[in-house]
Formats: sequence, C-alpha cells, structure tokens
Amino acid sequence: MHRVLRLTARSWAHQPPAAARLAATRWAGARHFARHATPVKDSAGANTNLYEKVFRPLGVSTFQYEKLVSHASKCKATKGSIVVRGGEPHRRFVLLTHGSAIAHKHEQGQTGDSLGPPICRYVGRLTRAQEPADDIQVPVRGSVIGGSALVDDSVAERSYPSDIVAAEPTEWLEWDLEDLQSIIDAQGWRAVQASFYHLLYVEILRTLDRDRAFSIKAEMASERAPSEGSDRAAGPTTKQLTQLLIFVAVPFFGFGLADNAIMIICGDFIDAQFGVLLGLTTMASAGLGNWLSDTIGLGLGDAIERSAQKMGLSNGGLSPMQERMNIAKMTTLAGKLIGITLGCFAGMTPLLFLTPAKVEIAKDDVEVYEAIFLPSGVSTAAFVQLMQKSSRKRKEAGQPIVKAGTPFGKVALLLRGEAVSLHGGQAEQNPEGDTLPVRQKGEVTHRYMGRLEASESNFPALSNVTCRGSVVNGTAIAHPPRIQEPYPNDVVAKTAVEFLEWDYTDLMDAIKEDPAIQASIVSILFHEMVDYVRLENPTQRCRLYKLLLMAVVADGKVDSAERRLLGKIREDHKITEEEHETILLEIGWTQVGWQRGWMNPEMAFQAAEESGSPALAAHSGQPLQEASEALQRAQALLAAAMASPGSSGSSIPPEAA
Repeated sequence: MHRVLRLTARSWAHQPPAAARLAATRWAGARHFARHATPVKDSAGANTNLYEKVFRPLGVSTFQYEKLVSHASKCKATKGSIVVRGGEPHRRFVLLTHGSAIAHKHEQGQTGDSLGPPICRYVGRLTRAQEPADDIQVPVRGSVIGGSALVDDSVAERSYPSDIVAAEPTEWLEWDLEDLQSIIDAQGWRAVQASFYHLLYVEILRTLDRDRAFSIKAEMASERAPSEGSDRAAGPTTKQLTQLLIFVAVPFFGFGLADNAIMIICGDFIDAQFGVLLGLTTMASAGLGNWLSDTIGLGLGDAIERSAQKMGLSNGGLSPMQERMNIAKMTTLAGKLIGITLGCFAGMTPLLFLTPAKVEIAKDDVEVYEAIFLPSGVSTAAFVQLMQKSSRKRKEAGQPIVKAGTPFGKVALLLRGEAVSLHGGQAEQNPEGDTLPVRQKGEVTHRYMGRLEASESNFPALSNVTCRGSVVNGTAIAHPPRIQEPYPNDVVAKTAVEFLEWDYTDLMDAIKEDPAIQASIVSILFHEMVDYVRLENPTQRCRLYKLLLMAVVADGKVDSAERRLLGKIREDHKITEEEHETILLEIGWTQVGWQRGWMNPEMAFQAAEESGSPALAAHSGQPLQEASEALQRAQALLAAAMASPGSSGSSIPPEAA
C-alpha cells in the first residue's frame, strides 16, 4: 500500500518525538486528521505562489493568509495513494496545489484496493497545464475537493461518492470544514471568504466548459469510429434525397407564400389609403407592407412548421454522417431555393384580384396638382379624371387664345406665360353698374398671368393695365348664361404661354361630382377677384378710398384718430401720397388743411360740386337738416366700409353708395 506523508504546520521541534514520528508517516488505510492545526511559526513555509495566484487578487493580507494556512494541514502523497476515501462522510476542504488525482466511482460493496470506473480528474492549482501522463480520458474538475460542503452543510453528512487516488506525486492543503467556516465568517475576514467563493465559482465555470468540450470530443470520436472500420460510408439513396428535398421545400413554400401575399395586400392598402395623405411613394408603401409582412411572419413561422410536420414528411432517415455529405447539403439548398421561389410566385396571386385604387399622375401634371389642387384636398384619382377631360395647349407670342364676338364655350387656366385682353369695341360696365366709356378696339384692357408663376416680378408692369388672374372665362362658372353670350374681348398671348382648357360642360360635371374640385376652382376665382378689387385695380382702390375720405371730412374736420385710420387703409390698399393729395384736392381739401385738421366747409362742398361727387354735390346750399342727413349717410358709408374684410369697399351696401 502506498504511503501518505502529512506535515503539520507546527514546528517539529515543539512536538514530542513520539507525536512527531506519528505525524511523519501514516498508511493510507489509517490516515491521521488533526482536529485543530497549530499556527505556522515560520512564515517562509507558506506557499507564496498560492497566495499570489488565489488570495492576493481578492485583497487578502499576508497576515490573514498566514493565519489561514496555520489552520490547514499540508499533505503530500505518492502515485496511487488515497487522497479521499469514498463511502464515508468527508468533512474536509481539500485544495490541490501540485500534481493530479483521479476520482473513481465508489460502488456499493466495494472492498480492499479495488476501484470503480474513473469519473473525473483533479489538477493542482499551481500545476502547469499539460497532457496527463496516463491514458485515462476523463473531464477535469478543477483543484477543489469537497467544496460543495462549504455552501451546503448536508453534503458533509452524506457518504462521499468517489475514491480519489493520486495519479502522480501530489500536494494539497486541507482544512476542517468547521474551522474554515468559522474563519471565513469572522468579522474583517470577508476578503478570505470572497477568495474561497471566487475559487469555487471559477471552478464551476471551468468544469462546465471542460465537460462540454469533452462531450463534443467524445461524440466526434464515436462518429468517426464506424468510418474507421470501413473504407467509405454509404451515401444516401435517390429516394432519401427526394424525401429530403420535399421535407425542406414545403416549409419554405409556406414562408414565401405568406410573406409575399401579406406584403402585396398591406402595401397596396397603405399606398391607396395613406399614400397621398402622408406623401408616401410607392416604394415607401411597399417597404411598410414588407415590415408588416415580416412582423406577421414571426407568428406564422411556428404554425407553418407544425403544419409541415403534420403532413408526415421526413428527411429520408439520413444519419448524421450522411447529412454532412456534400450531396445532402446541395439537396437541402436546392429544396430551400425551390420552396421559397414557388412560394413567392404563389404569393403574387392577390395581384389578379386587386383593383388599382391609386392613379399615377403624369409627370407634367405633378406641379399643377401640388400647387393648385392638392391644398384643397383633391384626391389623385379625381385630379386624373379632371385632367383627362382637359387639353393642354401652348401658344406662341401673338397667337390668339380667345376670339371676340363669338361664344367661348370653354374655360382656360393659364399655367405659364402672360396673355393680354384686347378690347372688342363694345361698351362695358364697372362692378357698380356704371357704363364706362367705350375704348378703342384693340386697346389692352387687362392681362392674365400664369398660375404657376403669377408674380409681378416675373412680368414687366404695364401702365394702367390690371391683372385679372389666370382663369379665362371664369365668370361663366358663377354665371352660366354668360357662356351663350359672345365673348367681348380678344385674348392674345403676349409671351409663350401654356394653359389647360376644359369644355364648359365637362368642367361643370366634374365640379358637381367632386366637392374638392369645386372648392379648388372657386378658391382660384375668389382669390383672383379679391386681388383684382383690393390690390390690382388702381382706379377701384382710389375710388373706394375717396368714398371713405369724403365720409370722414363730411363734418368739415378730421382728428388724429381719423388720420391714423386713413393712413392704415392707405397702407393696406397701396395708396400713394401723391394719390392721397390728388383726392384731397378733388374734395376741396389741401395737405395743409388735412394736417391742421379742418377746412372751410363751404369750400369742401363747392369742391365736391365742381368735381361731380355724387355723395356731396346734391347737398350744396341745402338747409342744415339736409346736410345733417347727408352726414348720417356718410357715417353709414364709413361704418359699412369698416365692417367689410380688410377695410375694402367690396361689400359697401348699395343704398349707402
């Protein structure tokens, strides 16, 4: 029987000779375990390498380490010696420092020197990694024996399941569990406790990794074993490859079918319902549809796989060795490609039943739609239908757009360029119903500017020529009988122009079918009318300002508040100072009197009579009561003008005028 040498930490000089001899040599069958070890007298005997590697990184001081080692027993054993005997409780914590030991399963009824099958190997903590000297292939469990009892007291009460035998000359330290537990639980010794628990934690992780690696290595060795006995493994048959192809292709067919079908349906819905509202392109809608398809596919994946399994498909019974063959890998890849391709084509079936809900706008019409019709909420489908009823025309400078003297049964929207209206020689009426002097035939009465570039900066100004907007014959939309009357003017392109032209009947049908189109057309006409009345017609602006000015000075005086009010109106309606002074002279006032705040009332009435003012001339020389009534009517005129939007004269009551 091999022999175990136990060296206690107590100096041999302090022990009796008999005790020293007893501790020096012990046979393996009757090992001596000191219940309490004495402190180390010589610190040089402590294993500094163990301290540097295990305890110092966790903050254990040299004093604590010396105290810890003083409670341990340092043991040595030759090859074949028993380190731990199984079948009986083991109440010691063993830390191998050098060498290695093999754990053998302790079987029931085992006697003598017989050992069970090897289970694992323990390697000294300070031993360099190297191949074992023996040929025993078992996983490595680290360097701690009996560490489980440190965290679970019940383990120490049960019989140890293994016999651990030294596989080579081995050294270790061992502590009594009760002593070690009292040390690591003592106040101020938390670093020692952390060192032991960290040691156990690292041992567990390394053991798991080693067990996994050992299992993989053993599995690979077992798989190579059959091929070592034969020249070549049998390849899969054609029937097996066919079954494998179908087994792989069916699930991928389901994936392709679901993914493509959901993407097409969802993408079309998003494009039709939210494409115009959110400004999404077709590709953006398709991308969102693909996102929804992938999201739904996460839940459908398991259902598709379960359905494929219920069909009773199999991989042909291929062995793991056959599955790793190139022919099996190529068959698997081919099954995936065939399945996903057929599935995607089948998923395009919804295209046969989907009706196009979104109509594409022609490239030339995009700017028209965005600038004119989109702000009013016209849908793309309605706009395309409206454009289909129109004709896009272009005219060079000098070419006629509308001829005078004949009914013009169309409505034109000027997009680009400038056109002028030439007088046809017939008498006209202003908005108040007054007949205006007949102009010479061919005289420019007003002009039209392209809607897409309608800005004064884009066209040179014409003296005494107002702008009527961009709609030719727009009056017929609000007044249908006008369409039957001869058009009074010739409309001629002044520059190269581009315009849209609708038949009057077709345009009115489109307006009745879609309120958004009606809102767009009416909005264009309304804004052009407002611009004409408020901003573009100098005569109209000056006439309205003159009426307001006459109402203010009807009492023969003006205060600072009235001057500020009239100044604001001049600013809003772009009345110049020269026009203001001219109007003052027309009603019998001067700039000096205006700033002073009063003028001779008789001079004001006389000037009004000479200028032919309809508001005040009839009251010259009348009694005071009639003058008072004229003043009340002037004040009513002022109130009506102030109540109208923008302080313009567009809504002056006829009776006040």
